[in-house]
Amino acid sequence: MKNSDKKATRKQLETSISDKFIHALAELGHDAEKLKREVKKASKFLVKKIERKLKDVKKVTVAKLDSEPVKQAVKKAEKSSATPKKDIAKKAVQVKKVIAKATKVATKKVAKAVEKPVAKAAEKVIEAKAAPVAKAKTPAPKAKTAVNNVAAAAKTTAPKAKVVKK
Repeated sequence: MKNSDKKATRKQLETSISDKFIHALAELGHDAEKLKREVKKASKFLVKKIERKLKDVKKVTVAKLDSEPVKQAVKKAEKSSATPKKDIAKKAVQVKKVIAKATKVATKKVAKAVEKPVAKAAEKVIEAKAAPVAKAKTPAPKAKTAVNNVAAAAKTTAPKAKVVKK
């Protein structure tokens, strides 16, 4: 970072910290305007401490990143990031194959499960058909319909004509 950028970020951090301090003091009921100088000094002090801590952390992380095991781990991670795409495609094909096999097996099992009860029912039907049908002892009554009623009325009402012989 350039020095102007560092100064700008430092100034921004100072103002945000001092604003938060002043707001907290005002909420507590103190006169924040009287304590403004002390708040600015405290915010500058805090920013310096924060910068020191950040520099220390930055040095440690850079040192860790420069060490060999970390570089190797980063390289392995880069290599492994390219292979999952291929693996995913292969796994998808394998999954489709497994699903197809499972559906075939399931349909066969269902067909076998259905065949047994159907075969038993068919045997019962064949046995029922083979049994002789007994004739009824009494004749079934004739159905009363309009045509039968008219025919019956015609038979009973019409007198027979007498045949005269000469």
